[in-house]
Amino acid sequence: MSKIIKEAQKHLQQKREKYHRQEEKIEEMKCTMQHTEKEIKQLEYALEVMESAEKAGRKRRVIAHDKIKEYFASFSRFFDFLQHRLNLFVHYELACEIIFARYRFRSRSRTPGREYLSFATVLTYFKNERGMVS
Repeated sequence: MSKIIKEAQKHLQQKREKYHRQEEKIEEMKCTMQHTEKEIKQLEYALEVMESAEKAGRKRRVIAHDKIKEYFASFSRFFDFLQHRLNLFVHYELACEIIFARYRFRSRSRTPGREYLSFATVLTYFKNERGMVS
């Protein structure tokens, strides 16, 4: 075989390899896009719930500090049920955002401005209940 034919074959092989890598990237991108689409739907729903709660003008329900553990245990079970029933992954941060928008959790502290738990603390309670914090 001449040198030109060998180079053409080598070039053809490189193009085929490049094509296969591009196909793999397309598949990865499709999966990423599907995941992002699900996240967008979840964010839209969370925003809708939060806006409707605000528009309704309802006061947020207050949960006593001694009931917080029970509440998060119940919420965790409901969270599992919801994911199983919908057969999709629900982001726990969004679920906690909705809970935080609907409920107020009393803290042990009674100092003004600090009588309720922050979102970060609510998230930590949920993660503790789920065993996500080491």
